[in-house]
Amino acid sequence: MIDNYLKRELYDLVKNDSVIFEYIQTDMLDGMWYWDLEHPENEWLSPKFWKTLGYNPEEKKHLSSEWHDIIHQEDLKLATESFHKHCENPNHPYDQVVRYEHKEGTTVWMRCRGLVIRDEFGRAKRMLGSHTDITDSKKVESDLSRLTREYEKVFNGTQDAMFLMKVISNGHFQYVRNNLAHQIKTGLKLEDIRDKTPGDILGEEVGQIVSKNYQTCVNKRTSITYEEELDLPAGKRIWQTTLTPVFEEEIVINIVGSATDITEQKLLARELEKQANYDKLTDLPNRKLFFERLERMIVETERDQKQFALLFVDLDGFKNINDQYGHRAGDDVLVTVGKRLTESVRKSDTVARMGGDEFTIILRDTHDRDSIEEVVKNIHQRVKEAMRFSDCVCHIDTSIGIAVYPDDGVDSETLLKNADEMMYKIKHNGKGNYRFFSDVKS
Repeated sequence: MIDNYLKRELYDLVKNDSVIFEYIQTDMLDGMWYWDLEHPENEWLSPKFWKTLGYNPEEKKHLSSEWHDIIHQEDLKLATESFHKHCENPNHPYDQVVRYEHKEGTTVWMRCRGLVIRDEFGRAKRMLGSHTDITDSKKVESDLSRLTREYEKVFNGTQDAMFLMKVISNGHFQYVRNNLAHQIKTGLKLEDIRDKTPGDILGEEVGQIVSKNYQTCVNKRTSITYEEELDLPAGKRIWQTTLTPVFEEEIVINIVGSATDITEQKLLARELEKQANYDKLTDLPNRKLFFERLERMIVETERDQKQFALLFVDLDGFKNINDQYGHRAGDDVLVTVGKRLTESVRKSDTVARMGGDEFTIILRDTHDRDSIEEVVKNIHQRVKEAMRFSDCVCHIDTSIGIAVYPDDGVDSETLLKNADEMMYKIKHNGKGNYRFFSDVKS
């Protein structure tokens, strides 16, 4: 390999900085790397690293891209996340176990440790690291007796809900045991699950879904994490479950499960998502979610070479209701109109409240003008029906502007503007009607 400026720079650092020297002394075992963070494509790796992976160092360039194709991509993602955390917080260690593919096709496990070197302003400038080949220790870890001892310590001491599965055959599993935390949180005692299948405990349908997750763990031969909602004796809860395979002579014979109850977090997240995307009064999609669906509809419709219609609906006479009966009655009207609009279209369509007494509707996969007009007439008549509340009877009409994709616009802004323009033309010409944008062009 030709000499490299990063190698020369590192030698100078070693001579002048005892911290760097000590780091290399204590941590470099099977390889060393030095990375230019200002020019990320440049990275010097010691010859020992390439030899460990079966490659001739003379054939390798000093580029970070040289090893990207031989590292497992899942590990690369984790290493990248760890790198960013280390850059943001020097106290967060960069210490990652990753897998590389040997030139002969075998897997080499490496412990990769690193230290960011910063300039006088604290900016990350370089990164120094070492590789340690831990393949042999990983093979030892697959020994059943060692895994069992380690598992017992965790199983009996953790507060997480844990369980042990036996792999019977492809797609078939039996519960062996669960820890006390699992028994308390799920309401399933040890005698309730021992030698039972997922179907025995959860029912055939849910049992099949759970068994598929277990089989995925077996097939991937590594830990997997996922979320699931289960109705158990202790109640319906949402769990974040991690499954870890246990090997004997390279065969997965057991699965260790660890489940964390995340029900409250998920419910809070759903509530926050709802508040961000749905109108509080009518429970319809709000302006934000409407535009997201409209943009997605444009992409899908363009791909499938179809068309859809955008309706802009404004209520006629709504102000009079507020003035005559008060805002409580006005709110009742808006809620009722929202329900009537939703009932007048398909579940695959979108009804949204834009604000005030304005609504929008996306009618997907419309075939022709007649089919659109049939829906619009139904909406128009449905909303006009009297609304009876406790102390008043309210009557509302609608002005509906219609724009059709792609004839009346190929982007969300144009479609909404054209539908809105038609709605206002109706408002200024007697109200209580509907109008296509194409009528203006014809």
